[in-house]
Amino acid sequence: MPESKGRRKSKTVRRPTPPKSASRGKKAKESSKLYVAVMFGLMGLGVLLVVTRYVLDTPSWLLLVGLASMGGGFLMTTNYH
Repeated sequence: MPESKGRRKSKTVRRPTPPKSASRGKKAKESSKLYVAVMFGLMGLGVLLVVTRYVLDTPSWLLLVGLASMGGGFLMTTNYH
């Protein structure tokens, strides 16, 4: 059975570059307390509206507003530092 020739090895050695650190000399920004309060407030208001919709049998638009409020709160968590 014939042998394969194999790979040719390059003469230069490539090393992966280390990832750049975001905290190199810079301080990470912290979210304000107002941002955190609004974020949790939106999520809490959304839960309250959804529960109110089912307990009191209110119009269905209240469910949509509650889900949108919760979604807005969860979207805000992506920018939280």
